[in-house]
Amino acid sequence: MPVSDFHRLPGDTPQRDNNLEHGELIVALELPKSNFAKNSYYLKVRDRASYAFALVAIAAALEIEGNTIKQARVVLGGVAHKPWRSQEAEAALAGKPVSEENFRSAAEAALTNAKPLAHNAFKVELAKRAIVRALMRASKLA
Repeated sequence: MPVSDFHRLPGDTPQRDNNLEHGELIVALELPKSNFAKNSYYLKVRDRASYAFALVAIAAALEIEGNTIKQARVVLGGVAHKPWRSQEAEAALAGKPVSEENFRSAAEAALTNAKPLAHNAFKVELAKRAIVRALMRASKLA
């Protein structure tokens, strides 16, 4: 099954986190060759008292040619029931120069449609800042 189909939203079965059926087991992962490996970074922001759960996590990967971003991948964790890929952020980066300003624009694009609840609204700004930091590290600007 494609990794994009593995995790699920709660819907009518909130007790199920993934789409594995009873008795199924993951025995292998196939990772295609990628140009993202040398410009990638994972950032996990967590409460000081917790080592297990992320308040926000960002996986960022860039395919860079010269100073231009050919492709990007931005995935957020800790902000939804499942890892959340931001195609909005990726589109905002494609074809743009590597810069903190462009990373900030991508972070804004990623969170434009965020719908925080009463007690987690702080995660919107935290996620934006984490996206910028992860992209800075992935691009080697920081």
